[in-house]
Amino acid sequence: MALNRLRRLVLLCAAPLTITLPLAQTASADTPSWNGEYAITFMVGPKSGTSMAASEPETQHTENYGFRSSCTGGNCVATIVSGPPPSNPTVPQPVQFTWDGSSWTQVSEFQWDCMMPDTTIQWSPARSTVHYTPRANGTLDGVMHTDISSGPCQGWIEMDMTAERI
Repeated sequence: MALNRLRRLVLLCAAPLTITLPLAQTASADTPSWNGEYAITFMVGPKSGTSMAASEPETQHTENYGFRSSCTGGNCVATIVSGPPPSNPTVPQPVQFTWDGSSWTQVSEFQWDCMMPDTTIQWSPARSTVHYTPRANGTLDGVMHTDISSGPCQGWIEMDMTAERI
């Protein structure tokens, strides 16, 4: 009889655990993270837009970056913690992305470096929004949309990017 009471006690204690463990795993699986080293490929396909910069030739290139993410109070942020600095020195640092429920998003205001036909640079105010959407295979598909508010490159430009874990 004591053995039956012990079994019931073990079953009663185990029942909440069997209910709680799947919930805990679901919660951690739902917590977005962007941690580790990723190869970011820029210029995946042609650029589009109304800015004259959209028609300027650029080649696809890949750079390696380290990301670290953290979530507090329901807000998740991924920060670039290693890799080459932006080629444009007016891009705010550090580069951080926020989770919006379906993708990592980053918005920045900076000066667009518009290359003129004589190879001089004219700087113009710009605002970029970047979205990286995770895929089931572990890669992220990215799109950068930039609005250039004045100057010879005024208009918008959009380009595709990818992020692949290395």
